[in-house]
Amino acid sequence: MKSLNRFLILSSLVLTLASCSNTDLENTPKPVEISKNQNFNPSMTIMKSETIKDIGVENAILEAYNLQRGVDPVYYSYVKIDLNNDSIPEYFVYAYGPMLSGSGGGSALILNSDYKEISRFTLVQTPIIINNHRTKNWKDIIMTVSGGGATPATAIMKFDGKTYPSNPSLQPTLGAHDYVDGVKIFTENMSINSGFKIE
Repeated sequence: MKSLNRFLILSSLVLTLASCSNTDLENTPKPVEISKNQNFNPSMTIMKSETIKDIGVENAILEAYNLQRGVDPVYYSYVKIDLNNDSIPEYFVYAYGPMLSGSGGGSALILNSDYKEISRFTLVQTPIIINNHRTKNWKDIIMTVSGGGATPATAIMKFDGKTYPSNPSLQPTLGAHDYVDGVKIFTENMSINSGFKIE
């Protein structure tokens, strides 16, 4: 009896599949495959954020975003890293708070050694990768795009001779054979109340 039931179930399944048109099968949702060729070095160097507050960084954040010290709640983390191979580190700053963040990410600045703005970024997700590959002698920056309704992607931010582009969601994404190696920054938990508070 059990064998007969199994036979009837299998026969019914075969007839159902046979009755499906090719169009029906083509329109069946398929799982999204993440490219196996977008290779990241698993042993990539991790650079920790600085542990001492910097008044110059704080002033640059307040000026860039027209914020007031002690009024607008702002948090930040920063690293000092040489982006253009001149042995003088730039300041890479991640800033967040109600005026600077949203579901698409936070904000970021690159400052020179005199705290002058080189680049400004929106929709910043952490961590960020400073790639070893250079464009116009400045290291490419790899940023993740997600949240805020954006299609998840991994963007390559290339220096144009004066600055980096501001919005990672509008930049080219990693190609099938791109290999990423460099320094990973802002790996800490960047939830609110972490990093430094501008007071």
